[in-house]
Amino acid sequence: MLVVPAYAKVNLALEVTGLRPDGWHDIASVVSTVDWHDLVGVELRCPRRAQTGAPAVGLRLSGPFAEGVPGDGSNLAVRAAEALRSQAGQGCAFDLWLCKDVPAAAGLGGGSADAAAVLRAGAALLSAQGKPPQPHQLTAAAESLGSDVPALLAGGTLMVTGRGERLAPLPAPSLHLAIAVAAPSITAAAYAALRDDERRGDGRAARLADGLRHGTQTAQLDPATLGSALEAPAGRAAPGLAAALQRLRASTPGHAWHLTGSGGAAFALASTRAQAHTLAAVARAAGFPARACRTVTAPLGPLPTAVTPRTDTAPLGPLPTAVTPRTDTASPGTPNAGTPPRPPA
Repeated sequence: MLVVPAYAKVNLALEVTGLRPDGWHDIASVVSTVDWHDLVGVELRCPRRAQTGAPAVGLRLSGPFAEGVPGDGSNLAVRAAEALRSQAGQGCAFDLWLCKDVPAAAGLGGGSADAAAVLRAGAALLSAQGKPPQPHQLTAAAESLGSDVPALLAGGTLMVTGRGERLAPLPAPSLHLAIAVAAPSITAAAYAALRDDERRGDGRAARLADGLRHGTQTAQLDPATLGSALEAPAGRAAPGLAAALQRLRASTPGHAWHLTGSGGAAFALASTRAQAHTLAAVARAAGFPARACRTVTAPLGPLPTAVTPRTDTAPLGPLPTAVTPRTDTASPGTPNAGTPPRPPA
């Protein structure tokens, strides 16, 4: 089984610029992956298992935030594997393992990150079998899965426009930040609560992107360029979110917390790693799940292809035990701190 990190993301800035005829919204956003991640295991079986009723894509879940995550075909990771199967032919099956360390309904893109990780790992496994998906096929699959998946497939810090499919890499320093989950928020409900005057954009994403390109230090970034224009509609759709954000902000006077995406997570920029840990600790003391993170600014390249898929029909072994949520910051590219879980045997 090939196990890879599925990096979450923060929308450092997000604005809604219009409503499209197809019902989707156009956005402008500065998105960056962060070193808070799930672990995603992908195993390719060729030929497909012959057991009657065996699914073409199997899914096992574990981890501290696995509860409530769909374990069926509605899971974005399963849909990503199905997209790979449709491109490579129906003769192979995938077994997936998700160790969920990123909370859902937080605006961190956990499910989209899992789907992007499946696309990357599955492409590497198929390439080892002489069935490499073409880059445009992976891009099309990502766009079909959701607006966040293309950016999370690319990784790094990006200017994102359109529905989320137009990506422009941004040269940006790695930023220290604390991330706290204020309250659950549903993306569709936040967008549905938008008013017409909230779909006009305010230029914050372009101004932040310009500052990052010029190497502006964290302390000099304009706070007006940070955060999400979805905060007001998200608060109307989930009244508990607005109250929780108020409590979070009151816990750290002098430090601004900004909603990421549709919420309910928020981030606070820090000048140092130590300050990020302090902000996260204060947020936890106030009752919010929180941790110190860094942005992962380098784009995610293709995975190595020297991987041999299994051809036997042995069932997957037992799942690893639950994982203790991380409270510190691991270096980009490494599993979450602490003893990493093991994938099924």
